[in-house]
Amino acid sequence: MTRIWVVRHGQSMLNEAERMQGWSDAPLTALGREQATARGLDLAAAGIRFDAAFSGDGIRHRETAARLLDAAGSDLQAQSDPRWRELCFGRLEAVRARKFVRLMHAHLAADNPFFATLEALAAEDPLAEAPADVARRATAALHDVARAGSEILVVTSGITILTLLHGLGADLEHLTAGPENLSVSTVHRVDDGWLIDRVADPDPVAV
Repeated sequence: MTRIWVVRHGQSMLNEAERMQGWSDAPLTALGREQATARGLDLAAAGIRFDAAFSGDGIRHRETAARLLDAAGSDLQAQSDPRWRELCFGRLEAVRARKFVRLMHAHLAADNPFFATLEALAAEDPLAEAPADVARRATAALHDVARAGSEILVVTSGITILTLLHGLGADLEHLTAGPENLSVSTVHRVDDGWLIDRVADPDPVAV
């Protein structure tokens, strides 16, 4: 059985500053580094040994993966892949998160569910990326990494995780919050498809 551990990166400086972070990038904070180390220790204690590791190409993804793997006692180096980037927010990159939330609520007030709202925002901004495009690139990357072994680590970003899982069949339309830093989602290969085991679990030690 092939199982993919999809992990959100640790707290970054832009997270701490409460700014939107899609293709914009920033290193981890001290807390973010501690989060990555703690998650690696948790997974090692649960007996998880990774056969391969992958991450987005941002510094926050690469640093999280490196610290997690080191804490887990692994000598693997994560392979970076731009397909695991966060959704690009276009002109809303690095704006205050509260401004983005206000825009989301303006669309949600019209009864648009979460992903439709993101699609609507992207349609208004030629620089932004639509969730459907993120889902396509992340799903293609998922199929590729599945060939690398039985236990696979992927470090990526929150909306990328949600669009991936939604595309695999998870009911996430009524989300009220995104995945926490270092939360874990797992999927495993079944025949020609995927089974979702957990979604954005902040405490996945019971494996």
